[in-house]
Amino acid sequence: MSFVLSRRRFLASSVPVLSASLIRPAWSTATPSKLPIPALVDGTSGEPVDLQIRRGEWSFKPGVKTATLGISQDYLGPTIRTQQNSELNLRYQNTLTEGVAIHGHGLHVPGKVDGGPQLEMAPGDQWQPRLSIVQPAATCWYHSHTHGKTGDQVYRGLAGLIIIDDDEADSMDLPRQYGIDDLPVIIQDRTFDAEGRLVYSLNDADEDGWLGETVVINGAIAPVATVPAGKVRLRILNGANARFYIVAFADNRTFYKIASDGGLLAAPVPMTTMEMSPGERCEIIVDVSDGNAAELLTLFEDEFDEAEGGIVNNLLDLLGRSETPPLQPSLTLRVDRSLRAHTAPLLEKLATIARPNESEITRTRDFVLAMGDGGGHGTHGGHAAMDMTINGAAMDMNVINERVQRGVWERWRIRSDQGAHPFHVHGCSFLIEQMEGAAAPPDQRGWKDTVVLDDDDWSEIVVRFDHPATEQYPYMYHCHILEHEDRGMMGQFTVS
Repeated sequence: MSFVLSRRRFLASSVPVLSASLIRPAWSTATPSKLPIPALVDGTSGEPVDLQIRRGEWSFKPGVKTATLGISQDYLGPTIRTQQNSELNLRYQNTLTEGVAIHGHGLHVPGKVDGGPQLEMAPGDQWQPRLSIVQPAATCWYHSHTHGKTGDQVYRGLAGLIIIDDDEADSMDLPRQYGIDDLPVIIQDRTFDAEGRLVYSLNDADEDGWLGETVVINGAIAPVATVPAGKVRLRILNGANARFYIVAFADNRTFYKIASDGGLLAAPVPMTTMEMSPGERCEIIVDVSDGNAAELLTLFEDEFDEAEGGIVNNLLDLLGRSETPPLQPSLTLRVDRSLRAHTAPLLEKLATIARPNESEITRTRDFVLAMGDGGGHGTHGGHAAMDMTINGAAMDMNVINERVQRGVWERWRIRSDQGAHPFHVHGCSFLIEQMEGAAAPPDQRGWKDTVVLDDDDWSEIVVRFDHPATEQYPYMYHCHILEHEDRGMMGQFTVS
């Protein structure tokens, strides 16, 4: 897997070869379904938002019921919308027969309300965090972070989006009709058996994590969204357990990335292909004012091969070959001219992003992710051995691995001993200085909370923590391949 992400910086000019499994989904549906739009919940009033963690049944394929988990719905959770400088009051109720912790991924909040594994709710328990939202507009998400069970619980459905608004972003002329021209797009891959049941096993996952066979968007296979004939905003989350995706449109059209994990970029970045690792979010603008349908492709990075003589066969050339079966779109945007369209020109400038001066960076820390023996930690809760480590240590709930000073800038250098990994840090957004040994590409120069690294060279970030995290409720840093996290590739740190 290591060669895949080391090619990130020059994919736009590369020549991928697509395997047959990308041509048709492994478990498909003949009749396209409508894109499910998670319910939108207003979290700005300060009143408690009730979120029930429960079992459900969901039809990934029409007429077939699949046992799932959900948050106040049968699969996934509602989209929670909140505002900078407001209080977000959440009230979780765990109705399952197993413990659950729910993490606010991307939120700048203290450790005691971050939702790490220390905050696991026992069956029947409640957890009511009050979150002071101080950060700029961003697309974040919430998901299971239960020690040793994160992969299983997210795979079965415990995840949802959080949208933060602010006055500056609200003043910009961007698409903002939720579910119409501002669409949540949660990309996952799942494997189903012949009866339509989800197939998952942490013990049977290989070193790359659990890779599903079929792409689902908001829980639907190859759905269709009806959109206005103008600019459409897609808030994309790579909600996969382990899969790295390449996102493009079937006609190779240009789209514009306007935001990454932590909010708006300095300016829109034109792209025809975009890579996303597990846990990453991005917002893109695609223009369908010509009335033509736009077919979003979600391609598996690990299914791309390097041909003899280098990377060959440009994606556009591949799509144009008559002998090549058409690629299966993961989402189709179908135009309805009766809908109110956003037709304003795309803004040339978005956010102001100030990087720290070198003199402000007080310390450098190194982190090495390894997929070897974790020192005999054995199994956790009946799951696979804790055999994946960071700096030689597997996750131990009783050990604080790092202690960080609040309000100061640090440089973190991260690499792996084998393969590519998305490295996520709780409680902050950071800026990427170097990505796999090279300068960060333009679309990765905004605020982030997940950075990709590999075994070729160091990735480097500059980061500052502005909220406390105690020994009782520390923050996490970890690989966001969920099976790696569950097998020990995670550490704990305090901020004081």
